Amino acid sequence: MKSKYKKTTIVIVIIVFVILFLSLLVNYFLERKIGTFINTKLDSTKIEYTSIDVNVWTGNLVVTSPTVFLAGQTTNKTILNAKLKSIEINDIGYWDLLFNDKISVESVVVNQLVAKYLHNPIVKKDDYKSGLLDKIEQVIDIKKIKINNADILISDYDTDSTVLSIPKFNFELKDFQINPKASTLNKKFIYSDFNLTAKNLKWVINEFDNLFSDSIVITSNSATFKDFKLKTKYNKNQYSKILKTERDHFKLGIKEVKISDMDFGFNSGGQFYFKSNYVHFNLPEAEIYRDKLVADDFSYKPLYGTMLRDLKFNLGLNLVEISQGKISYLEKVKLDKPAGRLDFINLDATITNLGNTNGNADTSIKVNSTFMENSSLEVNWNFKVADTTDQFVFKGDLGWFKAAQMDQFTQPNLNVDLNGELKQTYFTISGNPRTSRIDLKIKYDDFEISILKKNEKERNKFLSTIANLFVSEDSEEEKRNFRYGQADTIERDTTKSVFNFIWLNLKGGLRSSLIGDGEKVN
Repeated sequence: MKSKYKKTTIVIVIIVFVILFLSLLVNYFLERKIGTFINTKLDSTKIEYTSIDVNVWTGNLVVTSPTVFLAGQTTNKTILNAKLKSIEINDIGYWDLLFNDKISVESVVVNQLVAKYLHNPIVKKDDYKSGLLDKIEQVIDIKKIKINNADILISDYDTDSTVLSIPKFNFELKDFQINPKASTLNKKFIYSDFNLTAKNLKWVINEFDNLFSDSIVITSNSATFKDFKLKTKYNKNQYSKILKTERDHFKLGIKEVKISDMDFGFNSGGQFYFKSNYVHFNLPEAEIYRDKLVADDFSYKPLYGTMLRDLKFNLGLNLVEISQGKISYLEKVKLDKPAGRLDFINLDATITNLGNTNGNADTSIKVNSTFMENSSLEVNWNFKVADTTDQFVFKGDLGWFKAAQMDQFTQPNLNVDLNGELKQTYFTISGNPRTSRIDLKIKYDDFEISILKKNEKERNKFLSTIANLFVSEDSEEEKRNFRYGQADTIERDTTKSVFNFIWLNLKGGLRSSLIGDGEKVN
């Protein structure tokens, strides 16, 4: 009996040894095969690594210290340089690979990626899509893809200047599948959920302005950006010197941007779409500066309805809210004088149906703010994006206002001082991209205009007297509470912004109410 047990034990040991030997042999064969594939089969790509470890029993593969170099197909210049601590591919599905013509993997983990990519703006986005899909022949199914602690830098192909920098990037994608044979783009790439976090993002959005965010969290249905900033990269003096035509100088900061209930992707026609039920901007603060000494930009400026209608993708935001905002607009018109300034503080706003997917529904903008420190201002603005005639209605309600507060703007810009009190001002502007009408009513006391001499320090008594002859000193003559003003067929300067159009209407309405008969027109 002992001899029989001994023989059995020997057979078992031999079988185990053979299995172990075959496992090592298969592992070695697969490692060599993968190494050969990496070194010879990937066009325009060079991969270096320290080691490849394969475990045929667990289906795990680990590539240690890989470095990837990808060359451009036309220039042969290296456009991607990526170094990693390791790439782990876990639980490869052999059954799917052998019998279902499908690559099935439990997880792919990328550790400590440091990547630099040279972006060539000449190459079209569709070329990247087709190039990737052309090289994939089988369905790829990965339960989880994870990128840990990555440092990503995208630079300009020609200048090597930074386009996008994300030094702290983490990403997880669940239930990811590529099906190269699917009929539409939105079915070729599918997933169930993802989570992206990043810190200290910098994005150069154009030749003048940079975008920053200290912290980003994005999932498949929400996004949060903290300490979001948009800044012109030059100071005001440098900026004015390099501009060929006038352009706003931006300094925008938002404490937090939250996007909720969002959905994005490609529709059945292959067009990108982005939707959200709720977007919130908390504590935005903006300073916008315009140097009018720079040459005018005479290009056509469309109204916002046209701009939204002509977007190259589908946008649908049901509700956008702004809380406790602050906007300062500065305009410089004279070289030796400081810029005139308009301030809006304590600004709260709601925008409904913002985008180009709302059919005939009105886009409605409602704003409540404090104007020039202590005057209440309410604005209601409505238009239909789908309306190709771009009709709009813009209503305003300005509370008690001390006219002298406007001196910092009217003095350098119009060479005019204003005095007196505006107790209440209501106005309605209705128009289209070419002309408009304003109906205004105003209640005021002791209103006076002072026209300044060229030195802006002395009052031109003659012109001021002439001007005030036409201005009714207050609005309560003959026991009337308000004076009324109207102006028709106010022509828009289409080379200027919509806010210039609003200003032209206000100027026409104020002129009518101050120097006209003040009667209401039925």
